This record gives sequence, C-alpha cells and structure tokens, in this order.
Amino acid sequence: MVESALAAPPQDGPSPLPDNVPLGFWSGETLLEIQKSGVELIKPFHEEQIDCNCYTLRMGDHYFVTSTKGDSEPPTKTKVASKQDFNIPAGQFAFLISEEEVFIPRYAMAFISMRTAFKFKGLVNISGFHVDPGYKGKLIFAVFNASPTTIQITGGEPLFKIWFASIDQTSGKRHVFDKPPIEEIDKELMRGMTRELLSLQQLNDKIRDVDDAVNKKLVAVEANLTKQFSEQKSTIDNLNTSGLFNWP
Repeated sequence: MVESALAAPPQDGPSPLPDNVPLGFWSGETLLEIQKSGVELIKPFHEEQIDCNCYTLRMGDHYFVTSTKGDSEPPTKTKVASKQDFNIPAGQFAFLISEEEVFIPRYAMAFISMRTAFKFKGLVNISGFHVDPGYKGKLIFAVFNASPTTIQITGGEPLFKIWFASIDQTSGKRHVFDKPPIEEIDKELMRGMTRELLSLQQLNDKIRDVDDAVNKKLVAVEANLTKQFSEQKSTIDNLNTSGLFNWP
C-alpha cells in the first residue's frame, strides 16, 4: 500500500516505487487517490482545487514587496487577511507564500508555476519551477511585476499551481530534501531588498523631469541674454554712429 510504504523510515539507499504509484506525471485521479490513502500531499486539502492534473494553491497570510522609496520607506513583511487586497507596483519584486503546506514523497517531485491569468497580467515567477523529493512546508514564490501597471493580489485567492510526478525509484536519504520546513518569509530572504528599486516607467519619468528642467533653464538663459543684448544695443549703435569702430 502507498500509506505503509510512506510510513516506513527512509532508507539509506534507493528502493522501488510503492505499489499503485505510476511512473510519470500524476493525473488528478492519482493525486486524489494518494491524498486519500493517508499521504498528506496538501494541507489543508480541498478536492475542488484539483484542476485537471494539478492542484491550485492559494495566496497565504503574508507577503513582502520591494519599495520604490528605498530607505525612506523601507519595505516590511506584511500580513494579509482572506479577501484583503494588496498591490505589487510596476517594476517591483515580491515574495508570496502559499496558504497550504505541501509534502513531496521520496518517490516524487513537483513542478510549480503561477496561474496563467496572472502571467498574462505581467507577473513573472523568478524563483524556480520545481520542488525536491522529501520537501515539506509552505512554498515561497519570488515574483516580478514586468507590466507597466500595478497588479492586485487578494489574500486566499487561487494563485499558484503544483503538479506531481513520480521519479524512477524511491530516493534514499542522500538525495532527499532534509532541511527544516518553511513556514514564513524569513529575514534572510528580505535582507538586501530594501534599496530603492525603480521601474522602467519611473526611470522614464525621472529622465523626462530632468529634460524638462534643463529645457526651462536653457530658455531662461536665452531670455536673459536677449534682454542684456537689448539693453546694450543702443550703446553699441551710438558707438558705431560716433565712428569709434570705423577703421581707416
């Protein structure tokens, strides 16, 4: 049985796949069967969140978004309630955590992505696309808003997708994830992300402001020179009339 095979302590070396676990990507039916066998792949689990052969994960209870103002308004980890909105401005990075915990058995690996609707808005997953055998914990997605506009996210909304696939055998201790589970966005991830980060649109606006300021100064200089010349013109005309500048 799948449950008894998983309950056995990890072996030093590899072993065959458990019975009833097919090789390759899992269908929605296989995912549900393994979940119901007692292997908590997803916690909490809701059958209606199975979408074809993947499971849809929801936005968790906190996030981190970089700031356009740097040290003057440094970004911080922020709590978000279910159905509460928050924004990722254009050109900014964010760390988003899943609501669910996932468990990847030692005979499988997983692939992760953003939902297509958010990709089309310009939200790009830059944190990788796979989860190692043996991993247990929440998932943190590093994302970048590559669009020219703000993208709005809602706490608890379906945001990520995960696919499960069996590998050719059950991995031994040496080749499984064995670090503590991730439960929150920690300081190590946020360190170094407090500097001012300008989007292409913001850089364009700054260049336009500088260009406008330079043009205004040039106009002012030209007007001042014209005024000075006008004030001195009568004196110059008198000097010419008196013959001071007439050469033999």
